[in-house]
Amino acid sequence: MKKRILFLLLSAVPALFTTVVGCRRNTPDEKVLKPPQERQMIYGIGYVRGGKRVVLKNKVAGFVSKVNRLSQARVKKGDVILEYDDLDLRTQIENLKNTIAEQEKLLELKTLALDLKLLDPLPSDYRNLQSKQMAAKERLRRLEHELSVYSRLYRSKIVSELALREKTQACKDSEAEVQSYSNDMDVLNRGLGKLYITIAEKEVEEARLKLENRKRELQLLEEQRKYYRITAPFDGICITNSDTVHGYNPVNTEAASIHSDNRKLVYAYFDERDVGWIVEGRPCRFRSSQYDPEKTGYFTVTPYEVKKDRTAYGDRCFFLVKFTVDTEPEPLRLESTGRVEIETADSKPPHP
Repeated sequence: MKKRILFLLLSAVPALFTTVVGCRRNTPDEKVLKPPQERQMIYGIGYVRGGKRVVLKNKVAGFVSKVNRLSQARVKKGDVILEYDDLDLRTQIENLKNTIAEQEKLLELKTLALDLKLLDPLPSDYRNLQSKQMAAKERLRRLEHELSVYSRLYRSKIVSELALREKTQACKDSEAEVQSYSNDMDVLNRGLGKLYITIAEKEVEEARLKLENRKRELQLLEEQRKYYRITAPFDGICITNSDTVHGYNPVNTEAASIHSDNRKLVYAYFDERDVGWIVEGRPCRFRSSQYDPEKTGYFTVTPYEVKKDRTAYGDRCFFLVKFTVDTEPEPLRLESTGRVEIETADSKPPHP
């Protein structure tokens, strides 16, 4: 019995050796089949825009009083898209126009006054001053003669002292009148008439200057009307932030944007960890939020620029990537959103 067991053990040794040898490692020359690598994707969220885009911001705060062009409407250069309530400005313009009209009448009045001064520059007190002076001197001589007669009569006790005093006072008043006329003649000879004319000329000049200033102010107010209107700078498609009236926009609000639709672009933001997978010039697909890709398919876009500036959002950073739209199964609406999908299986990882 022991001999039979020993025989069976010895017979099992070659089989065990063969099994152990068969479990050795593969040589370097032998190929090992690996499971197929799964295709990986990176995603960026973006929006559609025109090849040229201008954002129009309002310079004045106000309520939207009129909407002439709705979003996605085609506009031409100079078309008014939105209008703001400009009641305050119109009130200022109307008041200034009334002031200008009054100032024009005042200028006419000052001009007529100047013409009058050129004809007769002196006031009524100075008219015929020389004749008045001669008449006053003649009265003074007559009163002086009468005073001398009254003096002799008073010494002869013919007239009373009161009569003499009255005549003396009349003579003094006449002397003062003559002296006043003499002083007026001196002033007149120093150029009083020319001075009155100069004053009238200055008043006309002042009225004309005020009128010109008011007109310049009106011109500036008229120019401010454009700030109450959002106009298109070129032909294209307009996007507005308000399609209804009475909406209030503070200063520096993006009231509208104009896109040129000769070509379309997609601006998408990618996480900084995924930017290394992007290859400029390699087409990828864009899933628009407008359409179901199972019905319309995907849009083809090609990256052409990766901006170096980071955009922080919370604790994450994103890079802006610009794409051209190559194929459109259906028309893409400007400023519509979507997702750019890029396959990374055939690319090398950004870091080893």
